Amino acid sequence: MAKDRLTLAVSPSFGSLAAFPLLCLFLLYPLPIKATSSADPPEWSSSEVTAWLAEQADRSTVREIIPSKYRKRYQKWKNEYLSSATGRAHWKRYALTPDFELTITVSNQQGHGAKVEFHWNKGGRLIAATMILGNKMDSGYPSSINYPITCSLSPAGDLPSEVKGNVLAATKLSHEFGHLNQVTSMDGRTYQLQNTLMLEYNRIFNSNGFNVHDPKLTELAEEMGGTPVSIAQDREHWAEIGAVEFLRERLPYLIKRSKLPSSIKQAIDAYHLIYPDRFQGGNLN
Repeated sequence: MAKDRLTLAVSPSFGSLAAFPLLCLFLLYPLPIKATSSADPPEWSSSEVTAWLAEQADRSTVREIIPSKYRKRYQKWKNEYLSSATGRAHWKRYALTPDFELTITVSNQQGHGAKVEFHWNKGGRLIAATMILGNKMDSGYPSSINYPITCSLSPAGDLPSEVKGNVLAATKLSHEFGHLNQVTSMDGRTYQLQNTLMLEYNRIFNSNGFNVHDPKLTELAEEMGGTPVSIAQDREHWAEIGAVEFLRERLPYLIKRSKLPSSIKQAIDAYHLIYPDRFQGGNLN
């Protein structure tokens, strides 16, 4: 990649927001939904995923820098994600884009969580992203405040125990691809401006005695379209559509039933009520 790359934004997920309480109660009025249908593609086995990746290896721009001690677990998470059509579509979108480079790594610094760092060139064009996955991503549940869908896996006791860890990790991976989808679908200049102004907002907030009514803070909030907290929450909620797509497709095959577990279904129903425009056609049916 070019030397003029600028790392201008970091999108934190899960681990950095562990201070929020675990309140997996994001349950409003349920809507009828279908978890799957006869038109849905069948699940893929690990060998099918491996063959699919091999077919595109010579064209792929994905760089996987995985420490040897984490490779086995990472491969399980990756295979789980790519066993779904949703995962393959997202992976292919970024793996086969010639002018974009996606780097994926695993770090113990992220623990149960993950994050994405975005990189722009001096002209403001997004040219790369680095996805940093926690080495314990297959355990630990984030709060419902920022992760209403991923959190819903926590009380889902009717999931087979042997798939809980990998499904959780793949759901978190789906969330991170949700961040990628959001950033590539919006004006990068707006995203970068928000990051710059959020730093300034927090600097003033920490120096003025935590006075949210400071006119300078009000002006900054108007300019960037919210406070740092509300913007960060909106980004995490936006990324959760990735988790929705993955779970609605994958879980019915794994648990051999036509309906999602009630806790997950209710969380998706509630998400749909708040963000109907984020679903294809605006309808879950």
